[in-house]
Amino acid sequence: MSSEFGGLEKHVMELAAWQAANKCASIAIIAHPRYRQHCPESVRFFPLDTDRSRRNPFLLIEIVRICRKMRFDLLHGHGGKAACVMATVRSLMPIMHVITRHNVVHPKDRVAAHFSRRIAVSEKAIAESSLHWEVIPNGTAAPRQRLSCPSGYDAGSRAVLAVARLVPAKGIDLLLEAWANVKPRNALLYLVGDGPDRRKLEDLTQSFCLDGSVRFVGYSNEVDAWMQVAEFMVVSSFKEGAPYTVVEALLNRCPVISTDVGSNREVLPSEYIAQDVTAASIAMILTKALESPAGLRQVFEPVFQYAERHLTVNAMARATWAVYEAP
Repeated sequence: MSSEFGGLEKHVMELAAWQAANKCASIAIIAHPRYRQHCPESVRFFPLDTDRSRRNPFLLIEIVRICRKMRFDLLHGHGGKAACVMATVRSLMPIMHVITRHNVVHPKDRVAAHFSRRIAVSEKAIAESSLHWEVIPNGTAAPRQRLSCPSGYDAGSRAVLAVARLVPAKGIDLLLEAWANVKPRNALLYLVGDGPDRRKLEDLTQSFCLDGSVRFVGYSNEVDAWMQVAEFMVVSSFKEGAPYTVVEALLNRCPVISTDVGSNREVLPSEYIAQDVTAASIAMILTKALESPAGLRQVFEPVFQYAERHLTVNAMARATWAVYEAP
């Protein structure tokens, strides 16, 4: 029920597509009309203005009407707003209810306590919870093949990658400062993504005299290809849930160094997690990662194998279906 297409929405769409393809069940998504274009063809879509307040009586009535009309056997709510709505109307729909917490805040325990089947995407998301949750990490589709080099890639230089929306929460300003402090030789930092802070970050790049070693790629549909050519990817965020970019990088066998956000500490080697969200700490892990590309990949080999087993759509969806079928 959020206003952007992000990790939560990607999770829902890929989960629904897998369920429709692999289970003898009719799968439907109730969401704002803006998400219709992302809905898999095999999944039925019910448009609903979810921008309204979670207490809006018309929103509640319409959800109950859809569920009763379609005679759903199960309703799975993702995020805090969906869980709050389901908690309000659950007595009107005597069906199975499941919720998923995608970050460390929502749904809060007082709402989640209304449900017996609770999923969280990371251990960190439930670290302060007194309730029992099934932890099922985000998974996505693994790339099927080695891709061609992306447009704009300079094969003559070492490639370091950041994939992020250019907004303050992603800490790209700190990454640029760290890059300026490290001053790596014969290396390019590629920033893949766009956003309202782009002009400010481009100006910051000039002020740090980084014009020759930082490239703003902008929006790209070649993210997998960028991950395959990069020596490693950097996450410099102040806050994350369970970032899909990390999952995608690992499935592309691209090492990831990161600030201590979201579920990253549960997956990544501790020596490649920054002590805090500062340019100095990011510079330290940048320096370590740049020292030995071969050594970095050796450390990450078990992480790549873990991702292949546990961070795929298949693994995520099977574990979720097991929650549905649990007695």
